[in-house]
This record gives sequence, structure tokens and C-alpha cells, in this order.
Amino acid sequence: MYPFELTKECLDAAEGNLPAKRARSLRVFQNEFVERYLAQAHPITPGIWFGPVIGVGLWRGGSTFGAGKTAALFAGGVLLVSLVEYALHRWGFHFAANTKAERLRLFLAHGYHHAFPDDPRRLVLPPLAIWPVAAILIPLWYVAFGRFFWPVLAGSATGYVAYDWVHYATHHFAPRTPLGRWLKRYHMLHHHDLPGTRYGITSPLWDLVFGTYVPTRPSAKREMARRR
Repeated sequence: MYPFELTKECLDAAEGNLPAKRARSLRVFQNEFVERYLAQAHPITPGIWFGPVIGVGLWRGGSTFGAGKTAALFAGGVLLVSLVEYALHRWGFHFAANTKAERLRLFLAHGYHHAFPDDPRRLVLPPLAIWPVAAILIPLWYVAFGRFFWPVLAGSATGYVAYDWVHYATHHFAPRTPLGRWLKRYHMLHHHDLPGTRYGITSPLWDLVFGTYVPTRPSAKREMARRR
């Protein structure tokens, strides 16, 4: 058995053959270590992984640039990673899959989440998903931002943790604040109303910029269909 060999259930689900009795989750990898420790994650783990990065980034930024400039660079990092969030969700996780290989890649990237949206161990990005992205973006940020790297990275890491935790909350909690209730409804409508819209998790900003924003009215799907 190869370490990353997929289960038959996963391969079938990627082709649209979901179990008759839909459970909350589906085993993806046959290897127990890979399945448990690399393909799943407890919701607290983003803070454990990136909390030290945020702390070091803020300390390095504050000691080099002062509080005001560090705050501005930090905010820029948050904004930048929100764009990455939107771009990955829209173009990396939602695309037309025309071949078996593409359907499997789409299912592993995001289709699993739409098929099993309440699986508590796959709502924050697991190591197999976030570590390769971090391995690409962190050196890219270093090259792009030079001496401003640390405060921008701190903001980006904070934005990522916020993304994961907001996403988890929209699926597992009943928010008490108006903003929390709106974000939950916005994301639930992405799942159950128009999956090709409302890609933002932490904010609708980039949906507004790129024309994929749809209001949270219950009739939005019917209105879109009528416009066609």
C-alpha cells in the first residue's frame, strides 16, 4: 500500500457515487497515519501552527518600523491573504472538471467539503493542504516584500487563521452577533443556493470587486435564473 493511496469510497465519491446513507465524513486515505494526522486537523491547530509566526512578525516589525507602520503593513498582509483566499476558492476549488483525473483533483481539493460540509475534522485546512501552500507563499512573500516581510507575514498568517476559524464557526456554531449571523448565512448560501457565487469566507470584499457577490435574500437563486 502506498502512503497516499485513496480508499475506494473516496474514488467512488469523486465520481459522484456517494454512499446511500450519507454520513458526516468519509475516509479518504487508506494509510492510518496519513488519514488521521495529515488529512485531518483539529480546529485549534491553525493557531498553534501560525501563532508563533504572528508573534515573531509583530515583534520584528515593531522593533524595526514602530507601531504605526507595522500596523499598516500588518493590515496589508491581512488584505493580501483575503485575496488569496478568494482566488483559491474561486479558481482553485471551483472549476469545470471534464476528466476522471480532474474530478478526483477537484473532489480532494474542495468537492469533499461540499459533499460532507459538516465533517468537523476537515473544516480547517489539514497539513496536506496548508503546509504546501505555506511552503510556496512564505518564500514568495520574502522575495516580494524584502525588509517588510515580517509584519506582512504576520498579517497574512492572521488572515489565514481568521479564515479557518470563521469557516469552522459558520458550520458549527450559531453566531449571536449580526455580523456572525450574516457571515454564516452568506457561506451557507454558497453551499446550498448558488455555489458559483459568494466565494468570500471572512468578507464579501472580493466578491464585490469581481462580480460574484449575491445578496443573502432567499430568492437570490430564482432571481439569477430569471435573469438568464
